[in-house]
Amino acid sequence: MNQRIHSRFGLTLALALLILMAAPQGAAEVSPPEGEVTLQIDGFTLHATGDDGELSHRMRGSRLREFGRDGPQWVDNPHLELFAEGGIEWHWTAPAALHRPASERLDTVGPTRGVQPARGERVQTVIDSRDVRIATDTMVATSEALSTLNQPGLFQRGTGLRVDSGADTIELFHDVYSLYSETSEEDPAHDPDSE
Repeated sequence: MNQRIHSRFGLTLALALLILMAAPQGAAEVSPPEGEVTLQIDGFTLHATGDDGELSHRMRGSRLREFGRDGPQWVDNPHLELFAEGGIEWHWTAPAALHRPASERLDTVGPTRGVQPARGERVQTVIDSRDVRIATDTMVATSEALSTLNQPGLFQRGTGLRVDSGADTIELFHDVYSLYSETSEEDPAHDPDSE
């Protein structure tokens, strides 16, 4: 009887380890940097230009705290606008973000929305995700979280996201569900996961 208990415990432990190894590894949790706040600005707007002197991105927020001279910045309620060809290419919002100006990166924290405005032949795209990493120089945004994409006539949901403005691509990687309809919204009656 004692041997049976040890066998069950060993089998249970082995199964638990296999499940943990097979589970997708999430991104490191992003939180405010530790240390002394060397600069705080309430209600700010940051304008950044590229090598050509043109506006590359603009970020607004309710508060910015910088940790060390030219160090990482914690931003409350960030609104990030990425510019291309003189217009807004993407507009990203979240409750908070860690901005690393030296590495030209913004890591959003929590629910994040990205909106690509309609321009010319391009239709408006709305992405809802969370914990999105945005490279402000290359305009590539990635997330490992469940994400949705809405365009006129199209709704998609999947896990793992990559938006590459330079290549004009948006990718969802795993468990992708697509619905083509006039409403461009998820229809529970046609959602295989709602059953």
